[in-house]
Amino acid sequence: MNAPIPGNPVPVPHGMVQRLLEELKRQGVEVPPATGASGHPRPAQFTALYRASIERLEALVAKGNGHPPMRKQEVDLLCRCVLSCQTLREAICCAADFCAMLYPRAGALSLGQSGDQAVFRMDSLRRVKTSAACLVDLTGLFFYMLLFGWLIGQPVRPTHVFLAHPRREDAMPFLGLFHAAVSSGAQTYGFEFDEALLDRRVVRQAAELDAFLEDFPFRLIGAPVEVVPLSQQVRGILHAALAHGARLPTLAELAVHFDVSEPTMRRRLAADGSSYSVLREHSLQEHAERCLGTTNWSVGRIAEQLGFASEEAFRRAFQRWTGRAPTRFRRETRGDTVETRR
Repeated sequence: MNAPIPGNPVPVPHGMVQRLLEELKRQGVEVPPATGASGHPRPAQFTALYRASIERLEALVAKGNGHPPMRKQEVDLLCRCVLSCQTLREAICCAADFCAMLYPRAGALSLGQSGDQAVFRMDSLRRVKTSAACLVDLTGLFFYMLLFGWLIGQPVRPTHVFLAHPRREDAMPFLGLFHAAVSSGAQTYGFEFDEALLDRRVVRQAAELDAFLEDFPFRLIGAPVEVVPLSQQVRGILHAALAHGARLPTLAELAVHFDVSEPTMRRRLAADGSSYSVLREHSLQEHAERCLGTTNWSVGRIAEQLGFASEEAFRRAFQRWTGRAPTRFRRETRGDTVETRR
């Protein structure tokens, strides 16, 4: 089979459209508008069809279970909450706690371990396991797989996927999206993956979330897995340390984290057009500007928070970064006179 040409749209896998439309007709649900006379929709058309179909099926399944599903605002808030975590392990536990607050509408999540494999479980708490519920729950499972991979900047590739549905055929042909062995009839939905990924740092920034949430998780086709460059991963680690008031890791410590030598770390950052010192300086500057613009902390407290030896050292650095003194930057950014607090 020939590989798709870079830049060309990825075709919709055979059978996906038919499976969605058949399920809607089976459940007596209104069928969304046709996706084109050819019967072979483009990726954007498939995304719209997939969203409309799952939303209709989800509403139907929710009635059968006696409680409404999660609202989109709640899903978005869950994503914002896990974004504040430091590692994937913390993010999964945070997602589980969030869903517990919405019980039973959000189902129940858990994280376990089997040998060198992490085991993520999603119990949708269905009273009745219908073919429509299977498609809805499969979408939810794929949602978490994509979210976890996005957070750490590399795909989470499951080694085994299991379904809490007796008929594997009801999930076809969407099972091909997991690229893993799939079994049915389990107590919960879930997947196993490399346990080492649990300690990977969350490298994404809040500013990236809105773009990620657009059409998420319905944009299954035409959106290749995005692997975050090393420089962005390092930047995410530095930002996370500053946000949690921790000491910034050194280049040597980062090299250990990424399991490479220090010279290799330098070369790989240089290949990204960056360096540790540049990333460190940018992170310090952005955090300093954020503190000056959003808090009433004194300049001395901000200097201490960022790890500077003295307030004067911070003032010199900030002048070098922005061409302005910290107090002038705060005054011009906020447009008022604020009371500083220690």
